[in-house]
Parts: sequence; structure tokens; C-alpha cells
Amino acid sequence: MSPLKWNPRRHRPEGITPLEVWNLPVFGRELWELLGSPWVEDDRRAGVPGATLAARVMPPLAEALFLLVKQHAPDAAYLSGGLAELDGFPAALREATVSLRCPVHIALSPRFAPVRAGLRMLEATGARSPLCVDVGQTSLKLARPGVTRVFERDLATLPPLFIGQPRPADGHHIRDTVAFIAGALRTFLAEDASVPPDALCLALPCPLDEDLLPGGCTYGFEGTASLVPDILAHAGLPDTGGPVLVLNDAELAAESARRAPQVKGHRVLCLSLGFGPGGALLDRA
Repeated sequence: MSPLKWNPRRHRPEGITPLEVWNLPVFGRELWELLGSPWVEDDRRAGVPGATLAARVMPPLAEALFLLVKQHAPDAAYLSGGLAELDGFPAALREATVSLRCPVHIALSPRFAPVRAGLRMLEATGARSPLCVDVGQTSLKLARPGVTRVFERDLATLPPLFIGQPRPADGHHIRDTVAFIAGALRTFLAEDASVPPDALCLALPCPLDEDLLPGGCTYGFEGTASLVPDILAHAGLPDTGGPVLVLNDAELAAESARRAPQVKGHRVLCLSLGFGPGGALLDRA
């Protein structure tokens, strides 16, 4: 158990406004039903080529971009997340958005762009050995300077709990979620214990209030006030302590846009493409 020297606080990045896009109506469905990694991964395991998958996700993505650009009038759009790494994705995106009234850019290394931005965000506060954890709904992305790692969520032992679906009465899903996130952190830290972290950025896939009370997501931990303290207590962090910046995963994705040269100085619509789409608006990169 780490002592309470790791001090979490809600971090709201300047100039970034979260957008609720997962339930955007597109083609008579909610966007997450058409643009999300679960069915993509099922098709990938079935042997469907990546280029075919990229072509399949493009119509709902393009429609969502047209709707969101019309609503928010950005100068540019910026995409991150694992789905943006599908084979053929850039070419399909160019073709699908040729008539969009703003350019669409893809992050360098889309899956890891947010955690790398989290490291730079901590370094800007004076951290010398930052650590960033991006909790996705199908995997965790972790980063230290020069090192990134993915820990996949085992959906058999930690199955998705969708909004409106009953939660286990004994709360074991909360304990299992804490064990998953904290266990990944312990493993990642043990792989190189020579330079202990002195600051942590933790991104969660849900709304967060000022008291770090989480909203809904497929882990089912909404309303669990002890979530962040419990993760920190079991993560094997050094007892030297440090600051912990906690934010929404779409806000962290927008932080990567802030540091992307292709959208510098622009008002940017940011979409993160993973289990379901997340969104944020960056006033000026």
C-alpha cells in the first residue's frame, strides 16, 4: 500500500472543452454503435483485412465529422486512438472527407499520442520522471520517458457493463477494476525500478467532477468516490509521493493536439477513436 503522499486533483486543461460525442445520432444509431473497437476487433480476429475495416468505419466517422464541424466550426480536426492505426485509414479518411470544410489530421502514433502528451504536460510542471496512464475501455496505455506499454482488458474476467445494465450487488466489479489498473501500474513500474516516478497523470474514460467522482463507462464504477485513492493505494508507487493530475481521456487526447505542429494555433475538434468515440474542443492549439 502506498502512503497518502500521492495527491490527486482534478485537472482541467486550459482551453479544452469535453464533448459528448459517443451518443451522437448518426444514420439512425448512436455513434458508438457504428464506430467502436468491439466489432472491429471481432472482424479482425475473423480475418477481415485492415483496409476493409477502415472502409467500414469511414461512413459513420465522416458523417460525425460533418455534423460536429457544422456545430462547432473548428479550423481543423484531429484524430487519435487505436482505430486510426487501421491499414488504409489515412487514404480512406482523405477520400471520405474531401468536401469537409476543414482539414483532418491524424496524430503521429495515434494510440500512444495521448500518454506521450501526458508526459510532456507533467514535465511542464517540473516533473523529472513522469508517468502517464490512459485507462481505455478495452486496454490501458502506460508511458514513461522512452517507454510505452499496453495492458489489454480481459473481457472474460472484467466484462463490459453498459449504461443501464445492472451492476453486481457485491461490488466485485469495482474491486476487479482497481486490481486491473493498479496491477498494470505495479507491473510497469517493476520493469524499471531504477528511476521512480515523481508525478502521475491518470486519464479515465468517463466524466469527472471536482471531487474525482467518476461518471458512467463500461467498467461500471460510476459514483465510486474511492476509485482514484484505491488505485493509487494499490499501484506500488514509491513512498516519496508526488502530484497526480486526473482528467478525462478525451481531454488528454486534446492535449496531444495542443502539441501537434500540424494544428498549431488553430481551433481544433479532437476525436479519440477507441471502444467508442470521445471528443473535445481545443480553443487554440
